[in-house]
Formats: sequence, C-alpha cells, structure tokens
Amino acid sequence: MSDRPVLTFDMDGVLCRPPFGINPGSGRHKRRDAQGTRNLLWVSERWRYALRRPMPGAVDGFRAFAGRFDCKVMSARGEAARPMTEAWFRRHFGLVPEVHLRPHWGETSAQFKARKILELGAVAHFEDDPFTAQWLSELVQAVFLVDWGRNRWLEGPNVHRVTGIREALPLLEGMLASGAPDHYSI
Repeated sequence: MSDRPVLTFDMDGVLCRPPFGINPGSGRHKRRDAQGTRNLLWVSERWRYALRRPMPGAVDGFRAFAGRFDCKVMSARGEAARPMTEAWFRRHFGLVPEVHLRPHWGETSAQFKARKILELGAVAHFEDDPFTAQWLSELVQAVFLVDWGRNRWLEGPNVHRVTGIREALPLLEGMLASGAPDHYSI
C-alpha cells in the first residue's frame, strides 16, 4: 500500500476519447437511488472502446500525477471489459494502472464510483459526468470535471472544471499542501 495520496480517474471522457468524440451524458434527471439496467450497451461495452484514442494530454498528464500520487482508474465498464481495458492502457500509456471495474450492471455508474472512492480513500477524482461529479464532490476534497458541452451546467464548491487533466496538478498540490483532510465520509 502506498503512502502517497490516492487519486481516482474515470476512464471514458477523461483518459479515453468517447465514441465519435461526443460525450453522451448531461447527467440531468438522474437519481442516486436508481437501479442499474442491463441493456445492449452493457453487453457490448467491451468492444465499444477498443479503437478509441486517449484524450488530448491524458498520457502525459496521467504520468505527471503517477509520479506524485497513487493513481487508480475507476470505470463503469463491466469486468468483462478488463482484458481490452488493460490492453488499451498498455498500448497507449505503456503501463497498466490499478483498474476498478463495475462488477454488475445492477449498480449504476455513479453508485459504483461513490462506493469505490470511499473504499480507496481518494482525495480527488477526475470525472466527465456531471451527476457523478456532483455526488463525488461531497465525498472528496476535489472533483476535476473535464469540460464538455453537456456538463457545463454543473458548478459546486469542490468541483473544478479543467480542459485537460494536467491543469489540475498545481491546484491539487496547493490544496494538499494547505493541510486539508485526506478524505471525507458519508
């Protein structure tokens, strides 16, 4: 176990380009107590992202953080996508970070991430979905929201909008140097 602060990263829309370069979710009208659903996207997801490229600056940004923080990836992709997800990291990042994938479709993406962020003791998270970002901002010191047109409605005290993940490095280092608590609890 590392003594470095834990950072968590969503994958799609943060580290990996979304399909057709379009971020699909606006995060509006979602509920925290909603049930997950098994649908065609759950069944086909292991192939949907196979040919995607990294987000601009994601490889260099991730490496910059990995030198100072314990970086973990949390994705709502299902466990069936693990081999392709790890191969994608190996091919594009030259490494395979610790990857946490959703074990079952019955848990929504946001529910999974809220549960895991607490288990991992993260101090900050990188996200693109505004609903998830808003919820997680109540659980960690900072959520860095990658700026997409469909998430521009979200503002909040622990939400910091970035165009690329590396932009967050000075803010995060300053925040941790100020002596803020390591993590929050529900």
